[in-house]
Amino acid sequence: MANKISKLHSTMDHGDMDHGDSDMCSMNMLFTWNYKNTCVVFKWWHIRTVWHLLLSMAVITACAYLYEYLKYFSTKSLVASSNASMGRTVQLKRASWYGAQVGFSLMLMLVFMTYNGWLMLAVVLGAAWGHYSWGILTESNTRTLACH
Repeated sequence: MANKISKLHSTMDHGDMDHGDSDMCSMNMLFTWNYKNTCVVFKWWHIRTVWHLLLSMAVITACAYLYEYLKYFSTKSLVASSNASMGRTVQLKRASWYGAQVGFSLMLMLVFMTYNGWLMLAVVLGAAWGHYSWGILTESNTRTLACH
């Protein structure tokens, strides 16, 4: 019986499956510092070398910084418009900015969920830098999702 199963398996077409050292995205479910073959959110954002890692860290740091700026900008611009009558246009604008913030923070959360220590560090550094630059101005009158 085992011989029949072995023969059956040997005749199966496995397509393009490569069980060796391939260039496929790795999916880690445990914390790691290994960067090779890490894909960040999208399949095309594939880290293969140290230079890819450094560039990815710079982009992620900038994105986390920009997220903090987005919180500041939306608070600054919407506080001024909320003093006016709360018409549909203002409500739509506030809802749009809030949706952008949530989407941005969830994308940063997905970066964090790669469980890659280097990428996690980039998110934290960018958030700290952004909060240092913009957080003081928004602390008193905003809520935070803190997804990143």
